[in-house]
Amino acid sequence: MTGQPIKLIFGVDGGYSQHLAVTLVSLLENNPANRFDILVVTLNMSAADRDKVAAVAARFGNAALRFQPFDISRYSHFRTDGHISHASYLRIFIPEILPEGEEKVLYLDCDMVIRHDIAPLWNSELGDKVLGAVRNPFFVRHDDLGLPPDTSYFNAGVLLMNLKRWRELDGTAKLIRFIEAHHDHLWAHDQDALNAVFRGEIRELAPVWNFQTSMLWSEPEGLSLSYPAYRRLLADPGIVHYTTPSKPWHFSNMHPYKGTYYQYLAKTPYSSFQPRDRGLGSLLTRLARAPQAAFRDRLPDAYYPTRRLFRQVKAKALGVRA
Repeated sequence: MTGQPIKLIFGVDGGYSQHLAVTLVSLLENNPANRFDILVVTLNMSAADRDKVAAVAARFGNAALRFQPFDISRYSHFRTDGHISHASYLRIFIPEILPEGEEKVLYLDCDMVIRHDIAPLWNSELGDKVLGAVRNPFFVRHDDLGLPPDTSYFNAGVLLMNLKRWRELDGTAKLIRFIEAHHDHLWAHDQDALNAVFRGEIRELAPVWNFQTSMLWSEPEGLSLSYPAYRRLLADPGIVHYTTPSKPWHFSNMHPYKGTYYQYLAKTPYSSFQPRDRGLGSLLTRLARAPQAAFRDRLPDAYYPTRRLFRQVKAKALGVRA
């Protein structure tokens, strides 16, 4: 291992400690040639969970990990919904949490697994842009955020951050004002605010660095990819991000990389975990989804062309563009 460490930051509440441990194992196991300086910003994480997460990092010789609690009580009025807690908003305070001399950091959500060496991601050139991020497909709420209709919308789960530029733009203060002024329209919470406030200031990264669940349903054109490139992305993403409320730790979830989550979970202090949603309802949901998921995962060379053809025929029948 040579060179300066890759600086990582996570924001997590206690309920996601297990998933952070999974993310860390996948990161450190698949990046033996890199060194990491990792800060975990916490909301309501117990000492027991901190010890478990720290034990994960301690097993590897390439990571220095520390915790820092954050008091978000001043912003308890920020909108939350469903599985999105106030921990999501920790992203917008990163330039204030880190020392003034820190000019670059990589933020990662903790509902993901890292499958590749992330040095190429860390070394991505941002120029004078504030953020590097991957496109979020299927976004249609441009009017809500005051965005022109052709503006790309980005997912905030993986953010390469130019902290110097952020501070020059007084980004945190602008984000707080936007969040407070647009509370009713922030269906994606701080992610919406980041896209609105930093419009034109985001460098697009390759989707391999944030393979979102919605990309399973996308067409290649929605990601500006050729069909072969889209298939390569599906087969070998660098970072799998379990977006949407259905997560791999749910019994009914049928994500093609669900097994990858459990592969790394088995290497954490949380290895005895069992899904809490086991029951008749989730079993029926799983059974209903199983045929399509099996077709997708076992016969991808047939599934994706068939799905594409079906969508084209349906669009033609409805008189709309595919």
